[in-house]
Amino acid sequence: MEEIYDKLYVGADADYDKLKDNKRWSFLRCCKYGPGGHQQTLGYHTLAAPEGDNKLVVKRGHHMALNLLDLDDPNFVDPGMIQSGLDFVNKELKQGQKVLISCNQGRSRGPTVGLLWLRQTGNMPHAFLLSVRIYRELFYPYYEPGQGIEQFARERW
Repeated sequence: MEEIYDKLYVGADADYDKLKDNKRWSFLRCCKYGPGGHQQTLGYHTLAAPEGDNKLVVKRGHHMALNLLDLDDPNFVDPGMIQSGLDFVNKELKQGQKVLISCNQGRSRGPTVGLLWLRQTGNMPHAFLLSVRIYRELFYPYYEPGQGIEQFARERW
C-alpha cells in the first residue's frame, strides 16, 4: 500500500483486509471478485451482476465497490462507473477520511483509478506517458496496468 496523495492510498486485497474494520478509512474496491469486491458486497453468486441500480456500482457507507474486470478491451470499462468511484474518493477525502483505492493484486485497476484521480484533480497535468512514468517513480512503483484499463485511461487523458 502506498500513499499517492494526502490521506489517499492505493493497494491490494491484503491491504483492504487489514483495514476494512477501521472506521477512519473509506474504501473504493475496483474489482468484481475478492474481499469487499462488487460480488461479495452485493452477495450474488452468478457470473453476471444482478440487473438494477447496483449493477456497476454498489455503495455501503464508507465502502464502494465497482463491477470492474481487468480485460483487454477498454470498451468493457464504463466511464460512468469510474466517475462514480472518483466522486466517492473526493467526497470521502473532504469528510476527512483516509481512502484506500484497491483491486485484487494492486497493480492495474485500483492504481489506474488512483492515477485518474490525480489527473482529474490537477495533480498530474503532464502527458499520459510522462504521467505514468512519474506515477511509477514517485508514487506507486507496482503499477502494471492491463491493456484494457490502460487504453481506457489513455483515451480519456
